[in-house]
Amino acid sequence: MKKAVHHWQIAAMMGNMQARHNLGCAEAKNGNYNRAMRHFMISAMCGDEDALNDIKEGFRSGHVTKQDFEKALRDYQASCDETKSEQRDKAAVIMARGRE
Repeated sequence: MKKAVHHWQIAAMMGNMQARHNLGCAEAKNGNYNRAMRHFMISAMCGDEDALNDIKEGFRSGHVTKQDFEKALRDYQASCDETKSEQRDKAAVIMARGRE
């Protein structure tokens, strides 16, 4: 596990949000909830829905404040809004037709 965490740290520093989320999961597993939630906050800010769900669970269990949860929701939504475009919507429709 140590080696995996090391590689996730490198990947997270290079901008890989899945690695950042994995670091949060590893920290939570080790009981470091504050560090885990910081990793999840960064990942959610970049549009990671799994991280947002983990923050929601952290809020329910008392590890995340209401203000932090609201900030995570706003940041996640802003990230999703940034990636929306008419071109992407059209591509999604075409892809969905291809799966039928």
